[in-house]
Amino acid sequence: MNSFDIEHYRREGWAPSERVFGADECDNFIEYMLGLQDGKILLEGFEKRGSEEWQRTHNQHHYDLKAKNWLIAPPLHSLLSQCLNDEPEGIQTMYFWKGSEQRRHQDQFYLPGCLSAWIALMDVDENNGTIWVQSKSHKGRLLTTADFDEGGEFFEWDYNTAVDELFRRNDLPEIPVRVRKGDVVFFDGKLVHRGGPVANKESFRHVIANHYIGQGFKDWPHTGWSRLSFDGSERFI
Repeated sequence: MNSFDIEHYRREGWAPSERVFGADECDNFIEYMLGLQDGKILLEGFEKRGSEEWQRTHNQHHYDLKAKNWLIAPPLHSLLSQCLNDEPEGIQTMYFWKGSEQRRHQDQFYLPGCLSAWIALMDVDENNGTIWVQSKSHKGRLLTTADFDEGGEFFEWDYNTAVDELFRRNDLPEIPVRVRKGDVVFFDGKLVHRGGPVANKESFRHVIANHYIGQGFKDWPHTGWSRLSFDGSERFI
C-alpha cells in the first residue's frame, strides 16, 4: 500500500490511497456480488432481482457478514483514523455494480459528520462512470434540512438543484477521479460530488461505498442504525 497524503485530504477534501486491497480480494467479492444479483447465490435479506436490475445495495452489512467485513476491513482503520482524528465507526455500506450517474450532492446532508471510503474493485475512469469531485468545496457551506424548511434559502427547491447552485457559487473546478483496482478514495462528507456520465453504457463499475463517523461524534440522528467498531462491536446511540 502506498503512503496516504493526509494533507491532500485536508486541503482538497479527498485523497486516494493506492493498492489498499489485493486483486484477488477484489475479484472474489465481485464474483460474489454477481452471484447474488443473478440468483446463483442465495442470501437471506437480499431480495431477488431481475437480470437487468443493477441498482445499488443499501446497508448490506446488516445481514451479510462479507459486506460487514469490507466495512471494517483492517487496512482501512489507520487511514480513516487519520481523516477523522478519531476512532472510526462504520455506519453505512453501498455496493454499485454500475456507474450511478447520481446528481451532485453532499453525503453529510444525509449522514451528518460522515466521510466516505470509496473502494474500487476494478479500474474506474470516465469510460465506466467515475465520481467527479469539486475540490476544496468541503471548506464551504453544507446544505442541511433547515435550508429547505419554510423560511430557509432553498424552501421548495429540489435538493440536487440546490446543490448545483451551491456548486456554481463555490466557483471551484470539478475533476474526475481515476483509480485502479484495489485503490480507495477517501472524501469528506461535505465535499460536493456526483456520479459522472458513463461513456460505455454496457460497462460495469464495481465499487463499494462505505461511510463512517468518529466515535466521539454526538449528533448522529439515525439512532436505529448501529455504529460498528473495527473490533466488531456495535452500539446504538
